[in-house]
Amino acid sequence: MSESSVVDTSEVTDVLKGLCARNVSGDIHYELQSERIKTARFRFLAVEADAVCIDQPHNIDEEVSVKSGESITVYFTQGNDRWSFESRVLKLRRIVRLNERKRVVGMALTLPTSLRIQQRRSDYRVGVASLGQHCRISRESSRAGNACDLNAATFPCTIRDISSRGIAVVLHAGELLDVKYGSRFFVEFELGDGRGLRVAMASLCHAENIGADHKQLWGMRFVPMPTVDFEEQKTDLAHFVAEVQRMKLRRKR
Repeated sequence: MSESSVVDTSEVTDVLKGLCARNVSGDIHYELQSERIKTARFRFLAVEADAVCIDQPHNIDEEVSVKSGESITVYFTQGNDRWSFESRVLKLRRIVRLNERKRVVGMALTLPTSLRIQQRRSDYRVGVASLGQHCRISRESSRAGNACDLNAATFPCTIRDISSRGIAVVLHAGELLDVKYGSRFFVEFELGDGRGLRVAMASLCHAENIGADHKQLWGMRFVPMPTVDFEEQKTDLAHFVAEVQRMKLRRKR
């Protein structure tokens, strides 16, 4: 694991303001001294004089029980790096002013004095939403692993980003609100590179509501399945990711 720190307070504040401006999502880890550290998902909202404010953390599997004054660790992704900082819950509920008209109920965390790179990604992901790439997902059978029931529902979605190790998709998923982290799905997709239909198995890592029209954003990690050479799959997707990166670089010139 590679680590470095941003120790200058003003630089830390600038980074946090950038995260808030982009409404970046992250995770908090709490009950740090317990046998099972708990986690919850959130979005950065605003930086105030005494705090960084986030929306109310949530976890689709369990109630979030973080307490006022509790020490927490915050994780977020910036570029191709995973960052973290130590903080404390300053106030469980604080009215956060987003603009002249809109205010929401958020949570206030103490401002950190440093940020640390926790993990540098071994693989890059690329956004493909502008390419209009579609895919379909269906649940793994509850009766037989690595299999899909013949009458299983298939859900259409669009690919937001992809890497050799995972995929993020956007879908209308009102029917799937009972999914749990670790649930496994078959993912069928084409990438417009002439290689035809790909089929992969993926495990749900996180899910969050986006927009006001009942869409969900799912982050999924590819996992091995008997009928697919997993190493060949990763190499294939890494080549696609590299080609999209080169295409985007050519457009910027």
